[in-house]
Amino acid sequence: MDDEERLQILAKVADQLDELVAFAKTELALNVDPGAQDFLAEAQPQLERMSDYSRDVLTLRAVLDALRLHGPGPWIVGELAALTGRDSASVDRVLRKLSENGGDHFV
Repeated sequence: MDDEERLQILAKVADQLDELVAFAKTELALNVDPGAQDFLAEAQPQLERMSDYSRDVLTLRAVLDALRLHGPGPWIVGELAALTGRDSASVDRVLRKLSENGGDHFV
């Protein structure tokens, strides 16, 4: 499996996680079963973190590709978002994580 196939799979997983987050939010708002409420209240933030992380990995790859193609910048978040087709919030989050970790790794 090459990198492009891995990215396509990750994009599908991210989409599915987004759907699960939306489902959890809807069920949390509509479901009256206390057991389901407790489960959904615990699961929703975890699903949101997984969704954000998977999207951020896709954004990181897009940002790195853009920097390879267009040079190291300096770039502002909005420009990188436009170059990559990713949303500004995700680009900003990725850049902050890289900066916090010295650019050595992405957590």
